[in-house]
Amino acid sequence: MINIFFLLILFSSLLGRIKFPGINIGIHYLLLPAFSFGIISLSLKSIPEVVKKHKGILISISLMYLWMWLSSLMSQFPTIAIIYSIKYSVYFILFFAFLVLAFKNTKTPYLTFYYRCILYLIQIIAVLGFLEVLLPSYWIFKLLKFPSFYPEIGSIMQNPNQFGVIVAIGLCLSLILEKQNKISKIELYLSELIFIISLALSASGNGWLTFIIGMFLLLIYKIISFRKMIYLTSFLFLCIVTVPVSTQRIGLADSKIFPLINVFKVFSENSNLVNPNKKTLLTIITTGLARFEIWQAAINETIKRPLTGIGIGVFAEQIGVKVWGHKGFHVHNIFLNVLTEQGIPGLLLFTNFLVKIIFKVKYANSLVTVSIIMFLASQMLDFFTEDYTFTTIEFYFIAAAINSRKDFVMQLKPEII
Repeated sequence: MINIFFLLILFSSLLGRIKFPGINIGIHYLLLPAFSFGIISLSLKSIPEVVKKHKGILISISLMYLWMWLSSLMSQFPTIAIIYSIKYSVYFILFFAFLVLAFKNTKTPYLTFYYRCILYLIQIIAVLGFLEVLLPSYWIFKLLKFPSFYPEIGSIMQNPNQFGVIVAIGLCLSLILEKQNKISKIELYLSELIFIISLALSASGNGWLTFIIGMFLLLIYKIISFRKMIYLTSFLFLCIVTVPVSTQRIGLADSKIFPLINVFKVFSENSNLVNPNKKTLLTIITTGLARFEIWQAAINETIKRPLTGIGIGVFAEQIGVKVWGHKGFHVHNIFLNVLTEQGIPGLLLFTNFLVKIIFKVKYANSLVTVSIIMFLASQMLDFFTEDYTFTTIEFYFIAAAINSRKDFVMQLKPEII
């Protein structure tokens, strides 16, 4: 039953756009804590031991949330900050449920099941993203996806950037699982094909960068060979220069050679793969310069309120609009976002939490370590906390790292260690 609740949590994280009838609230805000309490209720006997073993971690995250609420109450926009604080409090319940789950089920068969479920979820997201490119107006995408972004891919995850990053992480996850004999070669090859094509279609510069970071990490951990890294990177590059939306992103929109799809004339002029929505995409350089502007705006707000910050969610609702022209954009750096919205004490508490995790990660195998590094690295240029699917998967890996034990690591293959 506890595994069913885990699956329901993963599924519920995708339902951000579906509202409860009669009330304007996403169904996932109620389903995620409900299923988390399901895991907790089935693990009541383990809770005292979990609390005792991970007292430091629990105190650290509790202080983070306490300060988050205090800074929100002292915000100049308390209504916005309190609403976001309520939304983010769902993660506290979710994290504790995963902490209990990972503590209770540390045997290899259980861990394999959870990691395979996460891999399959990312595969489903990637396939849905590809179908959305082909059929953006299909009813299921109108029902599930967030307000239209360009390119129209992976909108179920709010934004193409989250989509690109998560499929890059999914690719590395599949490579590690195959190395540990947890999935077959066929599953790996299918994953490579699905994830790399979807990553190229996402036109996500952050996703491409996260992919490169992941490749180097896998090389360091001896999960892949240098030849394999070159092969995967070359395949991604070929997909990027073939798809129009990606060539626009790297600044080759006016090229007579790229995209290669125009040379071969495989698709018709009206295909969504050729020119989705007839829109122009900003290049990586343009979006990079915009990030500098938004970081400057965040620093200016921090100078005004260095102690308490401006409050959770206030930047996206009030400040970011001055740079991007509309609401919904955070600071695009996880540390600067915490500093701006929760002040210096909030940043110190967040850093303390990360340090405690780092001390736990040294006992984790490459599956957990590589994933956590990629999750954190991807948010050096973005901030994905608002995406519940991304953060749900991230929190499971953190909980798994915290519960990793030295004796478990020693049971793995020597080359993996």
